[in-house]
Amino acid sequence: RPTDEDTLGTEILSPRQEQAIIALLNEPTVKRAAEVSNIGYRTIHRWLEEPAFAKVYRRARRQAFAQAVSLTQRYAPLAVQTLAKAMNDADAPYAVRVHAAVYMLKFSRESIELDELASRVDDLEARASGGNQIVADSTAHAPKRHSDDTDDEAPPGALPGGGLLDA
Repeated sequence: RPTDEDTLGTEILSPRQEQAIIALLNEPTVKRAAEVSNIGYRTIHRWLEEPAFAKVYRRARRQAFAQAVSLTQRYAPLAVQTLAKAMNDADAPYAVRVHAAVYMLKFSRESIELDELASRVDDLEARASGGNQIVADSTAHAPKRHSDDTDDEAPPGALPGGGLLDA
């Protein structure tokens, strides 16, 4: 099934529509985007209902988000160093040191959980594509579910097969 990514580039937008997309990406509301771009509020809303415009806008939003994520990843090592310095600074208030330690533990745990989830996704994709082999046994640490267990009994934030999301 083709995705937006497969069919993008075939849409032709007018310069005003491109200007509207730029304004939509840079402004917090459609109203403000309309003011900044000097394009009518209703016009922008009408364009947002058009498949070609909406498709290009979604792609532009994804690209902008990907750039933001990339930027945060570049600063991640510095953030970890800053937390480590705060955690090890004997002159820092105790609360600051504890707070830094808690964040370090939290990030470490979340990193492990993300790796485990990625492994599970790989396993599921391998099974779905017809490969019967398991890439990694990602369910080894998951709690066993009984036939009378229901998702209603799971704690808030519980993931299928075990694990918790932070609320």
